[in-house]
Amino acid sequence: MSTFDSRLPKTTTHWKEGQIFIIKHDSFRVTLEEGQAIAELLRYAIEDRSTKALLINNRQAKGAWSKEINELWEGGSNNTENLPVKKMATLTNSAITTMQINRISKSNGIEAWSKAFNSEFNDEVRDFLLK
Repeated sequence: MSTFDSRLPKTTTHWKEGQIFIIKHDSFRVTLEEGQAIAELLRYAIEDRSTKALLINNRQAKGAWSKEINELWEGGSNNTENLPVKKMATLTNSAITTMQINRISKSNGIEAWSKAFNSEFNDEVRDFLLK
């Protein structure tokens, strides 16, 4: 068990399927401490040498990240600059959210390794992550 596991919200789970590290959120209503634990989980997944790609499954997530949590994510990019680049797919339950994430990826020049899908974890998602 990692140090962040006990602080993760009960609505966030994680596991590995082969070389893909999967994080599933069932709710975006989390405390700042829980958000910090999620950030540690993400860093752990990125640093894990046996992980080739990350899958963030938000298809069942309810609510929205709070302003505090969004600020945590924005500030977190400074802490990930020297981490290895791994492909990341985000599963959404909304075509609009998918388009927004893909627009942000494109505007940041990272669309080759970060993409959103309005689908379940299917062959298209798997192909993106592992090719």
